[in-house]
Amino acid sequence: MLTGIDDVDWASMGHAYTESATDVPDLLRGLASDDPAERDIALDGMYGAVHHQGDVYDSTVACIPFLFELAAMEGLPDRAAIVHLLCSIAGEEKPDPEEIGGLFEDEEEDAAYVQHFLDAWAGVRERADAFLGLLTDPDAEVRAAAAGALAHVHPDPVRVFGVVRERWPDEREAGAQRALVNAVGELADKHAELLAEEAGRLLRAALSVACDPEARLTALDELAHSAPRSLPENTAEIALGAMRHAYERKAAVAEAAVPEPGRPRTDTMVSYLRELEATHYANADTDETPGLLRRLHRRLGDRTDIRFPLLMDQLGSPDWGQRMAAINMCGEVLTGWRAPDDEPVIALARQLREPELRLNKAALDELRHLAPIAHVVADDVAAFVEEFSEGVRSHEKGLGWEDMAIGKAIDALALQGDERVLGALESMVRRLPDPPRNLERWLTALGRDTAAELGPVLHERLAALGPDDRSAAGDRLVGGLGVLTHPESLAPLVGRLREGREGRMTQWYVLRALARYGEVAAPTAPLLRKLASGAGAPVNRLAAAHALWAATGDTGTALPALRAGVESEDASARDLALRLLGSLGPAAAPLGDIVRAADGGARAAITLWKVTADTDEALPRLLHHWTTDPKFRAAIAACLTDMGTAAAPALPLIQAELASSRRHHNDGSATKPRQDITADEELLRDCRRILSTLGGSAAP
Repeated sequence: MLTGIDDVDWASMGHAYTESATDVPDLLRGLASDDPAERDIALDGMYGAVHHQGDVYDSTVACIPFLFELAAMEGLPDRAAIVHLLCSIAGEEKPDPEEIGGLFEDEEEDAAYVQHFLDAWAGVRERADAFLGLLTDPDAEVRAAAAGALAHVHPDPVRVFGVVRERWPDEREAGAQRALVNAVGELADKHAELLAEEAGRLLRAALSVACDPEARLTALDELAHSAPRSLPENTAEIALGAMRHAYERKAAVAEAAVPEPGRPRTDTMVSYLRELEATHYANADTDETPGLLRRLHRRLGDRTDIRFPLLMDQLGSPDWGQRMAAINMCGEVLTGWRAPDDEPVIALARQLREPELRLNKAALDELRHLAPIAHVVADDVAAFVEEFSEGVRSHEKGLGWEDMAIGKAIDALALQGDERVLGALESMVRRLPDPPRNLERWLTALGRDTAAELGPVLHERLAALGPDDRSAAGDRLVGGLGVLTHPESLAPLVGRLREGREGRMTQWYVLRALARYGEVAAPTAPLLRKLASGAGAPVNRLAAAHALWAATGDTGTALPALRAGVESEDASARDLALRLLGSLGPAAAPLGDIVRAADGGARAAITLWKVTADTDEALPRLLHHWTTDPKFRAAIAACLTDMGTAAAPALPLIQAELASSRRHHNDGSATKPRQDITADEELLRDCRRILSTLGGSAAP
């Protein structure tokens, strides 16, 4: 065993903690010990010193042949961990000296450091044939580890693929099956030109012959990644079969994951991670299936014909843990793709009927992001709120209102503009230490007339803060009053603008609010003129000019200020100036030539139409930016709606948009933060109007 280990000059080598690696032979022998505690300590030492945080040393390279010898010792426990260690030592891909080097000032020292990584990569690949024999090892964990290692480090992918294909019909252990499927997928991904077609056939075959449902799910996942159009018609059925199977065998999985009897706990990271994994499975509400389904969903991408039916069944799972994962995925899908009907939102709202509070809160979190399409379930959310008011459900203690289920439900209703929450909103604005973050969005959704009764409440709170206040709470109140244009609040708003009391954000919020007041704010004209031509922040000068025009119709001051903004080298000031000019409409026509020449992209094209109403000039620009700047499509569609039949050249783009399953802000990224879908729903609404005006069909 470990032939020649004592012939290596370990003393001349080092690792993370010493310049002499004389302790490494004992670590290697420890990996072969009959005592599981010694094996854990040895493996922990290998990762902690010899391969510390992914680093490679000369002693690491010297270990490679001995690690291969240990991995080949049939009957030795924990050999799968040794295979994983070898793959980690080799690295994810061939080391790039440019990326690895540069840590040491001495060039020779730096070159030697890089060479260790190169030698480790080569050393593992040179011996990778040893993993071929491990595919038939009696230990299923070793077989699974070997499959991954072959796809990861073997230099001949065609040979590996052939061996894996031959092994597949004889493999019956679930974990090893999944590893083989993953290996096929990784080989197809890395070597698409050589193997993609054959891999696709093997993956499709695996769907019918794999005895393990999760192996079938893994095959679906890999097939969705490499050939999504080749997925079978019963993809959702296969995936759901795996989900049901996981639920039924949960108890067996938990039992199988408990460490073998008598295995001692050691003070090592290896032991800690093993114990953590066992605890996770022992207490888990589900197994790997939700994670596999999540990955499958993301790889399915635009295949909403599969994703939405799959989500519907996931949301109806008897396992609350699987439903919890489905709720999160439902929100991700619905904010990135357009559902064919209301059923996914309805299924999401059904979670509010469950006694499990975690399900309720998760569903409400998603419904808040989906407010523009969640009106269909407003009654369900309102009923949930009513249960709290009637004492059917207990209020949570020790949480801020935004983290409580009742707070999330009120937020969801308010974002939909549901009048039933007016009383709750008034109470919150009066009693909470700080005004809610979404206050302005709530009032906008409710509308000025509906929410007018909240004006005195906001006024009272703002007055209590005083004119010297520069807090975020004050800015939120100002934003809300701007929506309501509460007449009595004009004086305290102006008070926050007085000379010597400026604050960039405070000024911005107040000026934006005054613009909404319109002619009612005419008495503020002298102050607005002064701010528009003063030395304040550029965006605030622009906002003051716009507020002055809204209050008085005075273009004599507003247009020069906005022109300066359009010609500014500051991109944010330029964008704001263009937006404000667009709101002036024909009143800004004298600046038409400036807008034509502006470096403003889609924003300039939109403003050009609003200012000049020149279809011949604006339409080609708008159609160009429809394709090149998708995030502006909602604003461009609003312009096309105003053009009427003159927008006929846009018909193919409108038809394509209505036929697309993606929301316009979705660039196809697998994962991204939730995005507001309000603009996309407005885009769809305007596209339908344009289509109706032009008399086209819904399909491109």
